[in-house]
Amino acid sequence: MNYLKRSKTIKTILAISTQGLVAATLVMAVEPNTRTFTADQKAKVKGVILSHDGNTLKVRDDSDNAVSTIDLSDSTKIQLKHGLFGLRNHAMDNTALVPGLNVEADGKGAANGDLAADKVVFDPNSMRTSKQVDARVGPIESRTGQIEGRTGKLENRTGQIETRQGQLEDTEKQTQQQVGQVKTEADQANTGVTNVNNRVSDLDNYQPTASTTVYFKINSDTLSPDAKKDLDDLAQKALAGKGYVIEVAGFADTTGNAQLNQALSERRANAVMQYLEQQGNIPIPRILTPAGMGTSHAAADNSTKAGRKMNRRVEVKLLVNQGLVGSNPSGPNQGNSPATGEPAQSTPAAPSTPSTPAPAPPQQ
Repeated sequence: MNYLKRSKTIKTILAISTQGLVAATLVMAVEPNTRTFTADQKAKVKGVILSHDGNTLKVRDDSDNAVSTIDLSDSTKIQLKHGLFGLRNHAMDNTALVPGLNVEADGKGAANGDLAADKVVFDPNSMRTSKQVDARVGPIESRTGQIEGRTGKLENRTGQIETRQGQLEDTEKQTQQQVGQVKTEADQANTGVTNVNNRVSDLDNYQPTASTTVYFKINSDTLSPDAKKDLDDLAQKALAGKGYVIEVAGFADTTGNAQLNQALSERRANAVMQYLEQQGNIPIPRILTPAGMGTSHAAADNSTKAGRKMNRRVEVKLLVNQGLVGSNPSGPNQGNSPATGEPAQSTPAAPSTPSTPAPAPPQQ
């Protein structure tokens, strides 16, 4: 009788573990409705990329959450909105279309019900959030496969125990070891899911790892040799890491009127952004839209000549996504090449007021 009671107890433990793992798998496998398109009929899809496989995109529509299949071809134009109001477009490569990116796709329905895209356009600001989706999908898909494999093992072991009930007294020790191993694997699976959840919760957490301040002459947006050297150093630090974005904020002193100073601060920020892109080889999606802050957030007293020098500046910060790099935000890039790497997916904080005085500008 004792061995039959032990057998029932073991079967109950295994059945509960199996049901829990299967339930977790089913929850993560739920997908929204699918949308199809009428052949040769023009259509537009606006939403978030869920997956990108070869020349096929899965896009969740913003209006009703339906999932559309977008087919890309060699003639499909992939464009990045650029400029102050997004009036200019830059041609982009197929690899720029990463999960989490907000896109607008125009085209016609294909015979298979997909949308054959003529053009796919996206906003650079949406690139800040694309990493979030990409980081969620990859770990969860991987973890789902592991859970399914472990569920199969549990089911197989349950069957073995059922066939050995008559020999349970002779094999009791061996069975207890198997139960212990199953429990250990279930605990490991739960620990793994917890680790994934912790990293997902950190996807909106950006921390500065490096910064520099470059200075300008009066009424000038031209970078000095010292400024270029500082920007080169910052670019090298960025390219050596992963999960980064760069924040650029331009400022002016109070010389002249406010409108001109606002425009001057924007030109200075744009000059830094262009130098990082063209000379520092920083990918466009890695640089947040540069901000012109005018005469706000003064670093020093504008009533003195020395103070005005300190305020004719652009502050550049290297921000790293903690959810992607874990506890080693400054480690070497072990993922994709920085030149073609995926853009950051979360939206970092707006340019902040310096908490400590900026370094002294070079003599002008």
